[in-house]
Amino acid sequence: MILPSILSTNHLHLHEQLKKLVGVAPMLHIDIGDGVFIPNVSFGPKYIKEIYDEFDFDLDVHYMVKDPQRFIKLFEDIPQKWISYHAETGIHPHSLDIPQGSKIGVAVNPDTHNISQEILSSIDFLIIMGVYPGFGGASFVESTFDKVKLFHSTRLEANYNYDIVVDGGVTQSNITKLKSCGADHFVVGAGIFKHDPREAYLKMIKMCDNNDGY
Repeated sequence: MILPSILSTNHLHLHEQLKKLVGVAPMLHIDIGDGVFIPNVSFGPKYIKEIYDEFDFDLDVHYMVKDPQRFIKLFEDIPQKWISYHAETGIHPHSLDIPQGSKIGVAVNPDTHNISQEILSSIDFLIIMGVYPGFGGASFVESTFDKVKLFHSTRLEANYNYDIVVDGGVTQSNITKLKSCGADHFVVGAGIFKHDPREAYLKMIKMCDNNDGY
């Protein structure tokens, strides 16, 4: 599945851009930044609730924050299909109180390479950051390919059930290679919203043959 990231939208034209994805994209990726864990502050709950109410996309909410539980609580009234936070916070997923029915994932920055087996066995999905997080349009880190291969091998060897998501720097030029390395899902911002969103989304879906749903 491809997850369009609204961090890369032109926020003055957000409604117009999202309208083009209605009926083709099942879920949006929402980055929540606190200005502490990352230097950027992104979206508040009122803004995201309005997007959900207007379009009814499922939401994949990525908490790039120092205190994920505090922010999960702030957004608890908004249905979230996927919830993720950063392994760098040192928090175990079992210690978080998340809404019933939400899937839980952890994200790792490009310079984080070790995740405990206890965490890997406890999550529904692993987000491998292809960029250093905080702002849309950052440059792709080439070592991401090897990192995807590593965690794909790990889940096969240990029989873990997590999906692998690549977030950041995913484009038409690298999405097929990332899939061949073992990635299942792709967060795409500029690669969709710097073009006609519907056309770019459908082209990338076709390129990676990612039509299995979620």
